[in-house]
Amino acid sequence: MRTLTLPYAGPAGGGAVEYALAGSPAPPTTLFLHGLAGSIEDTRPLASGVPGRKVFAHLPGHGGSTGPAPLGYDTLAAAALAVADHEHATAALGVSLGAATLLRILSRTPDRFERVVLYLPAVADVPRKPEAVAPHRDLADRLAVADVPGVADALLRTQPLAVRDVAIARDWAERRAKELVAEDGDARRWLPLAEAVPLDPRGLERLRAVRVPVLVVAQEGDPAHPVAAARRVAEALPTARLTVFDQAGALWGHRAGLRALVTEFLTPIGNLSR
Repeated sequence: MRTLTLPYAGPAGGGAVEYALAGSPAPPTTLFLHGLAGSIEDTRPLASGVPGRKVFAHLPGHGGSTGPAPLGYDTLAAAALAVADHEHATAALGVSLGAATLLRILSRTPDRFERVVLYLPAVADVPRKPEAVAPHRDLADRLAVADVPGVADALLRTQPLAVRDVAIARDWAERRAKELVAEDGDARRWLPLAEAVPLDPRGLERLRAVRVPVLVVAQEGDPAHPVAAARRVAEALPTARLTVFDQAGALWGHRAGLRALVTEFLTPIGNLSR
């Protein structure tokens, strides 16, 4: 694991971004960003077929990455851009919170990446509904008392309804719950992010300046990542391609298809025949 120290803007002080490298040293280089309460390990399945160099970063408040409190999208975007610049990333994939972070970046520097994947965007310029924030509140409460089963249950409530009793999803939630309980840190550090939006009132309008290809991926039956939010994002991006998976879930029910979709999109034309 590598660490990049950052002097965040403002009086709140600096921080550090933890990240890992994988794949070939040859281009392209793709940055992968996880979701809220997620980790580097959560994004690895999406990167398995992607060519070139892969940069997996922990967003501030996750893993060993830190930043000034309360956490906000300016801090997350600064951290993501710092790692992308340092490792010369030309493409990026973000999951949920990671997708929102990339939206913040695209709204301000629309040409920073050559290709972008927004996987399960949950929010853009309109805050999440209270029922979508509730699992994160419960997660914070359960973490505060080191309740591993309670944390696992809260994590499952952020997944599509149809997969919450599927063994692979439950195994993931139990593993991640144990990791989160073992970590140090304020159990409520993520709540500001659960309630925040990455775009200001003119953010969607600024997304119309984006000219690079963007893949938006959504799934039916997922209250935490509603298809309506993904459609709103895709409609604001002139170059967006929207793919919606069914209620079985993109990762849990269609993993091979999801990997193929991401790999094809993030593979430069010159690499397709190799």
